[in-house]
Amino acid sequence: AAADGAAAVDERVDEAEAELAAAGSPRAVAPAAEAVAGAATGMTTAGGVAAGADVAAVGSSSLAKEAAAGRGKARAKRMKERREAAASDVKVRAEILEVPSAGFSVPELATELAITAADVVKTLFIKGVMVQVNQVLEPEYVKMVCDEFEVEVLDGEEGEVSDQARKTTDFGEADDEGDMETRAPVVAIMGHVDHGKTSLLDYIRSASVADGEAGGITQGIGAYKVAVPSAEGSMTDLVFLDTPGHEAFSAMRARGARVTDVAVVIVAADDGVRPQTIEAISHAQAAEVPLVIAINKTDKPGSQPDRVKQELAEQGLLPEEWGGSTQMVPLSAKTGNGISDLLETLQLVAEMENLQANPTRMAAGTVIEARLDKLRGPTATLLVQAGTIRTGDMVVTGAAYGKVRALSDDRGNALEEAGPATPVQMLGLSETPIAGDEFQVVETEQEARTLAEEAAELLRRERLNMQAGQVGVSLTNIPENGEEQQRLNVIVKTDLSGSVEAIKAALSVIPSEKVALRFLLATTGEVNESDIDLAYASKAVVLLFNVPMSEQVREAASSKGVEVREYRVIYDLVEDVKLAMEGMLSTLQEKVDIGSAQVKAVFGRGKKAVAGCIVTVGSLKKGCICIVKRGKDIVHTSNVDSLRRVKDNVSEVTEGTECGVGVNEFHDWEEGDVIEAFEIVNVKQTIDIPDADDEK
Repeated sequence: AAADGAAAVDERVDEAEAELAAAGSPRAVAPAAEAVAGAATGMTTAGGVAAGADVAAVGSSSLAKEAAAGRGKARAKRMKERREAAASDVKVRAEILEVPSAGFSVPELATELAITAADVVKTLFIKGVMVQVNQVLEPEYVKMVCDEFEVEVLDGEEGEVSDQARKTTDFGEADDEGDMETRAPVVAIMGHVDHGKTSLLDYIRSASVADGEAGGITQGIGAYKVAVPSAEGSMTDLVFLDTPGHEAFSAMRARGARVTDVAVVIVAADDGVRPQTIEAISHAQAAEVPLVIAINKTDKPGSQPDRVKQELAEQGLLPEEWGGSTQMVPLSAKTGNGISDLLETLQLVAEMENLQANPTRMAAGTVIEARLDKLRGPTATLLVQAGTIRTGDMVVTGAAYGKVRALSDDRGNALEEAGPATPVQMLGLSETPIAGDEFQVVETEQEARTLAEEAAELLRRERLNMQAGQVGVSLTNIPENGEEQQRLNVIVKTDLSGSVEAIKAALSVIPSEKVALRFLLATTGEVNESDIDLAYASKAVVLLFNVPMSEQVREAASSKGVEVREYRVIYDLVEDVKLAMEGMLSTLQEKVDIGSAQVKAVFGRGKKAVAGCIVTVGSLKKGCICIVKRGKDIVHTSNVDSLRRVKDNVSEVTEGTECGVGVNEFHDWEEGDVIEAFEIVNVKQTIDIPDADDEK
């Protein structure tokens, strides 16, 4: 019996150990250990065997209960963790929402308001607006939804142009240090219009670029590589970017700052710090590049370099001689004085920056400018920032791609290849690229085509968001249409890609509460008959900026009554569009007081009664509108139909003169009545464009 009992104990102990291992609970060890100890002491009696078996049974039962309790606690713990995680992911509704000019998509707005997309669609539907779940909502509709959910709305501004100056790509980040070589610095010349940026580069390059620019102002980015003497007597390369100074070309200046290594801001000594000077400084600071101030026109009478330094100090730029860190070089682009000091300063700054690039990798960089040449096709000015581009390479930039057919430098000399920090003109792209886009050389045409198609699809979606309206067809003959908001449709064709953005930026600042300006097409290249057909169908005006028009296209435009305007200076284009928008505004009627008179006597009776008056203020005119007041009451409003001086009929009686007055359909005159005369004049509404100087 003892042996059988021991066997039973062993069996119970084995079961307890198995459950113990499965449960992993330390609190169940003691009962199982007692069962093992009981068997080991060699229990010889039936009672001992029974006791050992009972102990083992208790241990097994405790193990099962502990295991179940452990699993329950673990499950409860996991459920608690999931609830806490879910609670932490709940979006808190914004109390104040800044709405960008582009609006929000339905899912984005739902996330910001901590509601579902269906709630957004439902809210707008109740308000009479039908939208799709994946639609982008205009700010007006976003505000409607926010009002419903009691969320305050702030109008978000477009991204500042200075943000476009921030460097977004490090072209040498993935390269090995052993492959890096010293490269030439890229220097952006920036500043206010007519402060001498291009003239300075002309002197350095010994060229005459400024003579060929319309209006004497730069309207595109020029990129030049120039060999200049160093302090040691050897020749070193500097790459210059000449950016426009007109306020409309702000984005173009920001693009120049983004690709530069050193920024030179030119300030005229006879003009001082101007709005675009301040903007250029902000671009350079946003790009986080060294800044050098060139104080130009010091040879002119009335120049005040010290005043310029004081104005720059107010902008936070202290010259080195005043204890600051900003290098300021006085010079004259006309005589050449000080230019050697500027070049030496630029070389020193570049040396301190330790500029390097890998010339062995596949080329990459930025599209500085682009245009559509009638004979050569799309032409792009590229700044190679890493690697080496060669003829025959496959290039992709945005929606444009193609094999490099030809490369040339800024003087038109053919090149077989171009290394880092080299501006080149390239032929061979499938279409005109967008200035500011980055380019890269890829292995195969298939890879280039795939990347270009993806970019083209994004551009296509953006174009689909533009809607055409119906407005007048001429800048000088645009119909008025009451107080409804009207649209002026325009088609813009320019010589340079950067000019497109400049024109759109210049026109976008024209206030358009009652007249909306809509760009049906804005691109580079010559105007063609398809453009005329589009203008005819949509009643648009065609604006050409520095592009020719063939006689065939001119005849097509004339036959269809489409107006085509040609411009070479952006000032003229903006002014004409502003006048056209003003022409669409209705005239306003204003009341203009002209005088008053007091009734001294009444002559005649009944319908023949007239008032004997003296003009106390201004004058009375025959036919003018008048109000007859008796005390504070208006007793009649009509017009003066009879005006006599002694016995003569007159057209006007001036202040201090007595006269007889007859008013249409009024004869109940009393002494002391007052006649107030006025005229209604039509006033043409005007549009005032904010002045950058006033903002300053």
